[in-house]
Amino acid sequence: MRRTKTQSYVVDFDRYILFSYLILVVIGLVIMLDISSVLHSLTYFYRQLGFSIVSVLLVLFTLYFPNLLKFRKLTFLLIILSIILLGIVLYQGVTIKGATRRVWGFQPSFLARFALIFLFAHWLDKKQDSIQEVGIVQNIKTFLVPIVITFVIYTLIILERHLSTIVISGLSIIGLLYYAGVRKRYVLTLLLLCLIAGIGIIWKGASYRSDRISVYRKYSLFIRDDALKLSSDMEHQVRESLTALSTGRIMGTGFSRGRAKHFYLPEARTDYVYTIIGEEFGYLGAMVVLLLHSFLFFRMLKVSQRQSTPYLVYLAAGLAMNIYINALVNMGVAMSILPSTGNTLPFISYGGSAYLIDSLSVGVVLNISAKRKTV
Repeated sequence: MRRTKTQSYVVDFDRYILFSYLILVVIGLVIMLDISSVLHSLTYFYRQLGFSIVSVLLVLFTLYFPNLLKFRKLTFLLIILSIILLGIVLYQGVTIKGATRRVWGFQPSFLARFALIFLFAHWLDKKQDSIQEVGIVQNIKTFLVPIVITFVIYTLIILERHLSTIVISGLSIIGLLYYAGVRKRYVLTLLLLCLIAGIGIIWKGASYRSDRISVYRKYSLFIRDDALKLSSDMEHQVRESLTALSTGRIMGTGFSRGRAKHFYLPEARTDYVYTIIGEEFGYLGAMVVLLLHSFLFFRMLKVSQRQSTPYLVYLAAGLAMNIYINALVNMGVAMSILPSTGNTLPFISYGGSAYLIDSLSVGVVLNISAKRKTV
């Protein structure tokens, strides 16, 4: 008698994650249509529509991927690919506004950020019994391999002048280590070391980074220094962003009636898209976007907590943090809660690389949440 081949079919998954993701995608398309309308060309909207279609298909493909645990074997291949692409960027990358981050239209730093979550999820599962080691030397030995790999990747990203990606990735990894049960004093020590390294890079590195801190000092909600004298070019974006947000008030100026997108805010479709939302849809519209990202994060975290396999627990949590911290940083920059960094708002800002990688992350978590039936 011929033996039939068994197949696994998805019978259920966390639909709340998919619905909140799709709502954010639709919001992104609406905002991009709004911004494109002042350019007398819908090119950016059509491109965003293309990115959205490909991203949604990628989410669905990843959801129905047969066995995610088999993909774990490709973790180091993903890391090697990220390092190779980051290296190629330094030699053949396209330089835009002083930063060299793209090669063949793709930004490998987003892939690297994604790959590092897989690496640490794999390592935390593999070294589960060593996480509670008391000595700092033992902990360093336990995480020596991922520490070295992370150092190499972060060095390449710094050379590409993409510090915001390191900040988001670093906070995600630190958050994942805390979530996995690494001792608090080691997590806090690591956070302090990263803070010191970040300050050193800002003050001793390229002048544009220290300029951004100066602008932040003048316009920050926490350490405002009105007496600080800066050139209009340096403070233009932050000033216009705050002006637009204050104009929006509670209900906003109304769809397509905003001022900022009329070339007052140069990065309206990417870094400062949240400003456009706040101006035209007001506090309520901005809060809806924040709540949607928060809901997506907590649903993804809930998926993590339901898993019995440590690897899937850490993978889902790490990917959730990666997206949510990115969103919080973007919103914080728009409101001058944080210094200007140059990162996009997940699923809403214009762009391909970040959009695809973040969508892939959603697809992976949906796959983890799926209940399957084998027939």
